[in-house]
Amino acid sequence: MTTEKQYEILNGLPPYGPMYISVTTDDSEPYASEGYVLRLFKSDGTSWVANFRPGWTRYYNTFDFPDKKTLVVIAGGQGYVMSPDDEKPKFTFGLTITEVLQTVDGSLICADNVRIVFLDNSNGQLWVSERISWDGIKDLKISGDTVQGTTYDPTNSIQEWCDFSINLKTKEITGGSYTDFLKHNPHLEVGDNGMLREKVTTITTKKPWWKIW
Repeated sequence: MTTEKQYEILNGLPPYGPMYISVTTDDSEPYASEGYVLRLFKSDGTSWVANFRPGWTRYYNTFDFPDKKTLVVIAGGQGYVMSPDDEKPKFTFGLTITEVLQTVDGSLICADNVRIVFLDNSNGQLWVSERISWDGIKDLKISGDTVQGTTYDPTNSIQEWCDFSINLKTKEITGGSYTDFLKHNPHLEVGDNGMLREKVTTITTKKPWWKIW
């Protein structure tokens, strides 16, 4: 297992040396402002300065996986999975991440205001939960294979924060303000604009197979 240093957090863009390289979620959209600045060390001994475009929160952190030659960079809520050898991310996720917990095996549990993103270190898979909160997740903790926390419930003036849990093995979700509200109001659904509406019943007529051609 290699333990070579893969990155260094810089206080800002360096005033001299090679030009920094902007890392964003969209190559067609240049980013010239100062973001989250890291120096990344390639496997050949050289380095380059990456300027990560931030998302919409104040959460910044970097998680190092040297045995996989991978970094997970959270820049202002925006997630980037990087190889120090490459100037473009392997993939990106999130935008409004506010908290990240790391399990014993190195997996990452990322919370934004409405759902959980799970980066499973055992198999490299990324799983995004369904929406579990109206607008706010806090008090995250890990207990065995389960992540627990609370979700904001604007529909309950007596108890504004509602418990939830997710089994990381089965992906089963229990509780959550958004999930529970819809469960107790089966006549409602969420439209494409994110707003609640009366559930629309669609009637479909099946055609005989010989008319489908």
